[in-house]
Amino acid sequence: MTGAVFDLSSARRILVVKLDEAGDFVLATPFLRGLRASAPRARIVLAVRPAVADLAVTCPHADAVVAPHPKPDGGIDLRGVTPGGAVAFAEAFRAGFDLTLVPRYDFDRHGATALAANSRARAVVGFSETVTPWKASGNAGFDRAFTHRLTPPPGRHEVEQNLALLRFAGGVPDGDGVELHLTAEDRAEAARLMADAAGERTIAVAPGAAASRREYPPERLAAVVAVVAIALRARVAVLGTELERAAAERIAAALPGRVTDLTGRTGLRLAAAVIERTAGLIAMDSGPAHLGAAVGVPVAVFSCHPEGGDSNHVHAPERFRPWCARALVLRPAAALPPCSAESCTAAEAHCIASIPPELAAARILALFGESGGASP
Repeated sequence: MTGAVFDLSSARRILVVKLDEAGDFVLATPFLRGLRASAPRARIVLAVRPAVADLAVTCPHADAVVAPHPKPDGGIDLRGVTPGGAVAFAEAFRAGFDLTLVPRYDFDRHGATALAANSRARAVVGFSETVTPWKASGNAGFDRAFTHRLTPPPGRHEVEQNLALLRFAGGVPDGDGVELHLTAEDRAEAARLMADAAGERTIAVAPGAAASRREYPPERLAAVVAVVAIALRARVAVLGTELERAAAERIAAALPGRVTDLTGRTGLRLAAAVIERTAGLIAMDSGPAHLGAAVGVPVAVFSCHPEGGDSNHVHAPERFRPWCARALVLRPAAALPPCSAESCTAAEAHCIASIPPELAAARILALFGESGGASP
């Protein structure tokens, strides 16, 4: 279909279904900002996963935020995240949404398409199931849920794909920078957690990822972090869930007395507020990397995706690198057998482990040195 599919300036009720991970939400913030600017009179309801509600609740581009929770009978309960969110959704649902948007390019694993299909909107707009082979297989038949489907060129960054969907729906982007909205309380709590590093330069480290293949081995990461911290005369704050505590202990053993272990102690917004206070972030291909990009610090990411790999793959930095000017992606020079050249497919850390620690440390030092900043 050519041209815009909807007149956003006339919209009164819009539903955005973004049932993805934290990093995906951050990468969708330019889409949300552009949608708000393009539909100034609309009431925008945003549906997110409960795990991402911490980030969505402060988003100024939605009038109400809801999150689906499973019901005993197998249905879902759309609970309000913002005050009155559930009521706002119910009212818009009864009146009829003018438009439902699903800015999810790839495989839908969290029911976004089903929610969109049942939104009773006059127009339901999303990406076609044909955009990746795994989506075509795992989401076969999902195209029937949409009144209008976009099939953009592959291998573009998620920010660019989301903005293409906005244009397709009749919107105009309002810049492409990612953003997060932290509160004064977030920043005050971050300062309290980092009190032992007051006045000292600090770097943040987030050693975890959703899959082990995407995690640089803890002993090698500890060696890299030690070189960087010693060279910068910096302290280290380690962030993540309780699952990353063992990695934090390795880093602490390599830097006695210079590590603040915050694993299991922060939500997403508080983690972002801590990262904001640092001179740079070392992370995996995971949500914290995008938090770092959103708060404006240089971000170094270890990726399991080899040079020359499939640019449309779910591991590809071409799609998921931190969307900021000061970003570095460290990746294997080539896939290690038995993985194919397309990407790493191992269950544990495999291709990513071939990234030389000394090269990684040197490149991270060059990135952080360019920033020239010290922690607040």
